[in-house]
Amino acid sequence: MKRFAFTLTAVLAATAAFAQTDSLNTPRPQNDWMRMHKSDFEVSIGLNTFADRNTSGITGYELRPIGSRFISLGSTHRFKLVSGRNAALALKTGVEVSWNNFMLEGNRQITADGPTVLFPETATPLSKSKLTAAYLNIPVMPTVVFRKGAFTHISLGGYAGMRLDSYTKVKEEDGTKDRTHGRYYLSNFRYGIGLDLGIRGVATLFAQYDLNTVFDRSRGPQLNTINFGIRL
Repeated sequence: MKRFAFTLTAVLAATAAFAQTDSLNTPRPQNDWMRMHKSDFEVSIGLNTFADRNTSGITGYELRPIGSRFISLGSTHRFKLVSGRNAALALKTGVEVSWNNFMLEGNRQITADGPTVLFPETATPLSKSKLTAAYLNIPVMPTVVFRKGAFTHISLGGYAGMRLDSYTKVKEEDGTKDRTHGRYYLSNFRYGIGLDLGIRGVATLFAQYDLNTVFDRSRGPQLNTINFGIRL
Protein backbone atom coordinates (compact mmCIF):
# COMPACT_ATOMS: atom_id res chain seq x y z
CA MET A 1 0.00 0.00 0.00
CA LYS A 2 2.90 2.39 0.72
CA ARG A 3 4.25 1.75 -2.77
CA PHE A 4 0.80 2.51 -4.28
CA ALA A 5 0.51 5.74 -2.26
CA PHE A 6 3.98 6.89 -3.31
CA THR A 7 3.34 6.10 -6.98
CA LEU A 8 -0.03 7.85 -7.10
CA THR A 9 1.41 10.91 -5.34
CA ALA A 10 4.19 11.06 -7.93
CA VAL A 11 1.66 10.82 -10.78
CA LEU A 12 -0.43 13.68 -9.38
CA ALA A 13 2.67 15.82 -8.76
CA ALA A 14 3.85 15.27 -12.33
CA THR A 15 0.50 16.41 -13.70
CA ALA A 16 0.52 19.59 -11.62
CA ALA A 17 4.12 20.41 -12.51
CA PHE A 18 3.61 19.99 -16.25
CA ALA A 19 0.36 21.93 -16.16
CA GLN A 20 2.10 24.87 -14.47
CA THR A 21 4.96 24.79 -16.96
CA ASP A 22 2.47 24.69 -19.82
CA SER A 23 0.56 27.75 -18.59
CA LEU A 24 3.66 29.85 -17.77
CA ASN A 25 6.18 28.98 -20.46
CA THR A 26 4.14 27.78 -23.42
CA PRO A 27 1.73 30.55 -24.46
CA ARG A 28 -0.79 29.56 -27.10
CA PRO A 29 -0.43 31.48 -30.37
CA GLN A 30 -3.68 33.12 -31.40
CA ASN A 31 -3.44 31.74 -34.92
CA ASP A 32 -2.87 28.17 -33.72
CA TRP A 33 -5.92 26.12 -32.72
CA MET A 34 -3.89 23.46 -30.88
CA ARG A 35 -1.46 24.03 -28.03
CA MET A 36 2.11 22.75 -28.18
CA HIS A 37 1.64 20.84 -24.93
CA LYS A 38 -1.39 19.63 -23.02
CA SER A 39 -1.37 17.80 -19.70
CA ASP A 40 -4.24 15.91 -18.14
CA PHE A 41 -5.18 13.38 -15.47
CA GLU A 42 -7.03 10.38 -16.88
CA VAL A 43 -9.21 7.76 -15.26
CA SER A 44 -9.85 4.65 -17.35
CA ILE A 45 -12.60 2.20 -16.49
CA GLY A 46 -13.43 -0.95 -18.40
CA LEU A 47 -13.63 -4.71 -18.63
CA ASN A 48 -11.10 -7.39 -19.45
CA THR A 49 -11.04 -10.83 -20.96
CA PHE A 50 -8.51 -13.43 -22.10
CA ALA A 51 -7.32 -14.21 -25.61
CA ASP A 52 -6.81 -17.95 -25.20
CA ARG A 53 -3.79 -19.68 -26.75
CA ASN A 54 -3.62 -22.27 -24.00
CA THR A 55 -1.91 -25.55 -24.83
CA SER A 56 -0.86 -26.40 -21.27
CA GLY A 57 -3.93 -28.46 -20.41
CA ILE A 58 -4.67 -26.23 -17.40
CA THR A 59 -8.38 -25.38 -17.12
CA GLY A 60 -10.74 -23.47 -14.84
CA TYR A 61 -9.59 -19.91 -15.61
CA GLU A 62 -12.84 -18.71 -17.22
CA LEU A 63 -13.75 -15.14 -16.20
CA ARG A 64 -17.04 -13.54 -15.28
CA PRO A 65 -18.06 -11.38 -18.27
CA ILE A 66 -19.00 -8.31 -16.19
CA GLY A 67 -17.12 -8.99 -12.96
CA SER A 68 -13.65 -8.82 -14.50
CA ARG A 69 -12.63 -5.17 -14.61
CA PHE A 70 -9.76 -2.89 -15.61
CA ILE A 71 -8.97 0.44 -13.92
CA SER A 72 -6.11 2.89 -14.45
CA LEU A 73 -5.10 6.32 -13.13
CA GLY A 74 -2.58 8.32 -15.09
CA SER A 75 -0.82 11.60 -15.76
CA THR A 76 -0.75 12.17 -19.53
CA HIS A 77 1.06 14.71 -21.68
CA ARG A 78 0.39 15.43 -25.35
CA PHE A 79 3.04 17.19 -27.44
CA LYS A 80 2.20 18.65 -30.83
CA LEU A 81 4.51 17.59 -33.66
CA VAL A 82 2.96 19.14 -36.78
CA SER A 83 -0.41 20.74 -37.46
CA GLY A 84 -2.59 21.73 -40.37
CA ARG A 85 -5.78 23.69 -40.70
CA ASN A 86 -8.11 20.94 -39.42
CA ALA A 87 -5.85 18.19 -38.07
CA ALA A 88 -2.60 17.80 -36.18
CA LEU A 89 -0.13 15.04 -35.38
CA ALA A 90 0.91 14.73 -31.74
CA LEU A 91 2.65 12.35 -29.37
CA LYS A 92 0.89 11.30 -26.17
CA THR A 93 2.82 9.80 -23.28
CA GLY A 94 2.92 9.87 -19.50
CA VAL A 95 2.78 7.46 -16.58
CA GLU A 96 -0.11 5.44 -15.17
CA VAL A 97 -0.95 2.81 -12.59
CA SER A 98 -3.32 0.07 -13.77
CA TRP A 99 -5.19 -2.73 -12.04
CA ASN A 100 -6.52 -5.84 -13.76
CA ASN A 101 -9.09 -7.65 -11.63
CA PHE A 102 -9.53 -11.14 -13.07
CA MET A 103 -12.78 -12.44 -11.55
CA LEU A 104 -13.15 -16.22 -11.83
CA GLU A 105 -16.37 -18.01 -12.64
CA GLY A 106 -17.89 -20.43 -10.15
CA ASN A 107 -16.25 -21.73 -6.99
CA ARG A 108 -12.68 -21.69 -8.23
CA GLN A 109 -9.61 -20.41 -6.45
CA ILE A 110 -6.12 -19.59 -7.70
CA THR A 111 -3.16 -21.49 -6.27
CA ALA A 112 0.55 -21.41 -7.04
CA ASP A 113 1.88 -23.93 -4.55
CA GLY A 114 3.48 -26.15 -7.19
CA PRO A 115 5.41 -25.56 -10.42
CA THR A 116 2.34 -24.06 -12.16
CA VAL A 117 -0.63 -21.90 -11.31
CA LEU A 118 -3.86 -23.88 -10.93
CA PHE A 119 -7.55 -23.05 -10.62
CA PRO A 120 -9.07 -25.80 -8.44
CA GLU A 121 -12.74 -25.89 -7.56
CA THR A 122 -13.55 -25.60 -3.87
CA ALA A 123 -16.45 -27.13 -2.00
CA THR A 124 -17.00 -23.87 -0.11
CA PRO A 125 -19.62 -21.66 -1.82
CA LEU A 126 -17.90 -18.47 -2.99
CA SER A 127 -19.44 -15.14 -3.91
CA LYS A 128 -16.14 -13.75 -5.24
CA SER A 129 -12.76 -15.13 -6.26
CA LYS A 130 -10.30 -12.91 -8.12
CA LEU A 131 -6.68 -12.31 -9.00
CA THR A 132 -5.56 -8.66 -9.06
CA ALA A 133 -2.41 -7.47 -10.83
CA ALA A 134 -1.15 -3.88 -10.53
CA TYR A 135 1.34 -2.42 -13.03
CA LEU A 136 3.17 0.88 -13.49
CA ASN A 137 2.97 1.71 -17.21
CA ILE A 138 4.36 4.20 -19.71
CA PRO A 139 2.25 4.64 -22.88
CA VAL A 140 3.66 6.04 -26.14
CA MET A 141 0.76 6.89 -28.45
CA PRO A 142 1.12 8.75 -31.77
CA THR A 143 -2.12 10.74 -32.04
CA VAL A 144 -4.06 12.48 -34.80
CA VAL A 145 -6.12 15.35 -33.38
CA PHE A 146 -9.14 16.70 -35.29
CA ARG A 147 -10.26 20.31 -35.01
CA LYS A 148 -13.86 19.58 -36.05
CA GLY A 149 -16.15 16.62 -36.58
CA ALA A 150 -17.54 13.75 -34.54
CA PHE A 151 -14.12 12.57 -33.34
CA THR A 152 -11.62 14.58 -31.32
CA HIS A 153 -8.66 12.29 -31.83
CA ILE A 154 -7.45 8.80 -32.63
CA SER A 155 -4.35 7.27 -31.05
CA LEU A 156 -2.53 4.09 -31.99
CA GLY A 157 0.63 3.02 -30.22
CA GLY A 158 2.05 0.92 -27.45
CA TYR A 159 2.75 0.71 -23.75
CA ALA A 160 5.13 -1.04 -21.39
CA GLY A 161 5.07 -1.52 -17.65
CA MET A 162 6.33 -3.41 -14.63
CA ARG A 163 4.41 -5.29 -11.97
CA LEU A 164 3.95 -3.45 -8.67
CA ASP A 165 1.85 -5.93 -6.73
CA SER A 166 -0.51 -8.87 -7.09
CA TYR A 167 -2.87 -10.72 -4.80
CA THR A 168 -5.85 -13.04 -4.67
CA LYS A 169 -9.07 -12.20 -2.86
CA VAL A 170 -11.71 -14.75 -1.94
CA LYS A 171 -15.08 -13.95 -0.39
CA GLU A 172 -17.28 -16.77 0.85
CA GLU A 173 -21.05 -16.53 0.76
CA ASP A 174 -21.16 -16.18 4.55
CA GLY A 175 -19.06 -12.99 4.26
CA THR A 176 -15.67 -14.43 5.24
CA LYS A 177 -12.86 -12.76 3.27
CA ASP A 178 -9.26 -13.70 2.60
CA ARG A 179 -6.62 -11.70 0.73
CA THR A 180 -3.20 -13.20 -0.03
CA HIS A 181 -0.38 -11.28 -1.70
CA GLY A 182 1.97 -13.18 -3.97
CA ARG A 183 3.40 -13.33 -7.46
CA TYR A 184 1.29 -16.28 -8.70
CA TYR A 185 3.70 -16.68 -11.64
CA LEU A 186 2.38 -13.46 -13.19
CA SER A 187 4.58 -11.77 -15.78
CA ASN A 188 6.75 -9.11 -14.16
CA PHE A 189 6.59 -6.97 -17.29
CA ARG A 190 3.61 -5.91 -19.35
CA TYR A 191 3.68 -4.56 -22.93
CA GLY A 192 1.24 -4.32 -25.79
CA ILE A 193 -0.61 -2.22 -28.33
CA GLY A 194 -3.40 0.26 -27.64
CA LEU A 195 -6.06 2.20 -29.52
CA ASP A 196 -7.92 5.32 -28.32
CA LEU A 197 -10.87 6.95 -30.08
CA GLY A 198 -12.16 10.27 -28.75
CA ILE A 199 -15.83 11.06 -29.39
CA ARG A 200 -16.55 14.77 -29.19
CA GLY A 201 -18.72 15.71 -26.24
CA VAL A 202 -18.93 12.13 -24.98
CA ALA A 203 -15.75 10.32 -23.88
CA THR A 204 -12.72 8.46 -25.18
CA LEU A 205 -13.04 4.75 -25.97
CA PHE A 206 -9.96 2.58 -25.55
CA ALA A 207 -8.81 -0.96 -26.26
CA GLN A 208 -5.58 -2.69 -25.26
CA TYR A 209 -4.01 -6.01 -26.20
CA ASP A 210 -1.16 -7.32 -24.06
CA LEU A 211 1.49 -8.99 -26.19
CA ASN A 212 3.00 -10.60 -23.12
CA THR A 213 1.29 -13.60 -21.59
CA VAL A 214 -0.51 -13.21 -18.26
CA PHE A 215 1.61 -15.93 -16.64
CA ASP A 216 5.23 -16.92 -17.14
CA ARG A 217 5.71 -19.45 -19.91
CA SER A 218 5.42 -23.06 -18.71
CA ARG A 219 4.02 -21.75 -15.40
CA GLY A 220 0.38 -21.40 -16.40
CA PRO A 221 -2.09 -21.26 -19.28
CA GLN A 222 -0.88 -19.19 -22.23
CA LEU A 223 -3.28 -16.26 -22.14
CA ASN A 224 -3.15 -12.66 -23.32
CA THR A 225 -5.18 -9.90 -21.73
CA ILE A 226 -7.62 -7.69 -23.65
CA ASN A 227 -8.85 -4.51 -21.92
CA PHE A 228 -11.53 -2.16 -23.26
CA GLY A 229 -13.68 0.65 -21.89
CA ILE A 230 -13.79 4.45 -21.56
CA ARG A 231 -11.36 7.15 -20.43
CA LEU A 232 -12.66 10.08 -18.39
